[in-house]
Amino acid sequence: MLHDLTLDGHGVRLVPLADDHAAALAAFVDERVWAGMTSPTPRGVDEVRDVVRAAHGTPARYAFAVLVDGDVVGSTSFYDVDLRMGRLEVGHTFYDPRVWGTYVNPACKLLLMSHAFDTWGVARVAYRVEARNRRSIAAVTKLGARPEGRLRGHRVAADGTRQDSLYFSVLADEWPDVRAGLEARLAGDAVPAARTSVLLLGGRSGVGKSTVAAAVHDLLVARDVPHAVVEGDALDLAHPAPWEHGVAEANLADVWRRYRALGHRRLVYTNTVSVLQADVLAAVVGDRPDVTSVLLTASDATARERLGRREEGESYTAHVARSDAAAVRLAAQAGTGVHRVATDGRTPHEVAAEVVALAGW
Repeated sequence: MLHDLTLDGHGVRLVPLADDHAAALAAFVDERVWAGMTSPTPRGVDEVRDVVRAAHGTPARYAFAVLVDGDVVGSTSFYDVDLRMGRLEVGHTFYDPRVWGTYVNPACKLLLMSHAFDTWGVARVAYRVEARNRRSIAAVTKLGARPEGRLRGHRVAADGTRQDSLYFSVLADEWPDVRAGLEARLAGDAVPAARTSVLLLGGRSGVGKSTVAAAVHDLLVARDVPHAVVEGDALDLAHPAPWEHGVAEANLADVWRRYRALGHRRLVYTNTVSVLQADVLAAVVGDRPDVTSVLLTASDATARERLGRREEGESYTAHVARSDAAAVRLAAQAGTGVHRVATDGRTPHEVAAEVVALAGW
């Protein structure tokens, strides 16, 4: 439907989606951006304009263009709006990959839910996500929306297959806590885009941390996403081991300071126990970073087979013992906020795609 609602704040501006926005949207829409939608990926300005007009023709839908400093960086919508019943959904959301993992999505959600709860007075805001869309699942979960369940065979995907939908929601009595969480994510920066986003990769020896980090690097390079990769084990690789002197942390602070001076805002950091040290590492990085912790896992057999490719003799035996001990410790101490990603029987790039989606990059 056509509407005249504009929402502004937190570094973004939501304006009614119009034909004039089609060219800017078409410049970045591709299969990655369109993942999880029910319609085929639009190709070119004319097909994106058809998407815009379809939104205009959908009753109870308020479609917006997302602007940052006047530039179109995405689109999002209220839809299935039923103010009499006090409910609506937020969705049809897609962004330019250049703003993935930045303040843009939480800022948009804060504006939308503030209007829904505080101006319209709804009782419920829902989010519907295709079950295969790990990026959107991670993003909605990070907002603070609660999972409600799975609707089997609920939608026809763009490839013609029937897919499940996952529902999440925020209720009016939950909104104050969700709002506070979003405000906390956006707080502390004069320029929200300057916030650092950190992806911590942890796991036992032989799990493939370095290999997965390299695959993450390749994936982000292919997407032209600026980032830096730091191998934590190399920051204090010395004899005698200086771990008790905080050398690794000091080196990380220095390395990241130099990367930030070059404009980098995304850091991939690998270390066996990094997921147990998220608070410490966040403090070292500074800037109140948005941290995603991923514990890579592998069976004993898989870890030993991988270690056997690079170690032998007493070195192999020692590495296996340390790996087994680390696996037990990590399994016991990694909290519920740590994502667990199995690496057995998967290629590094398959694992990399999953962890990048979890980070929202």
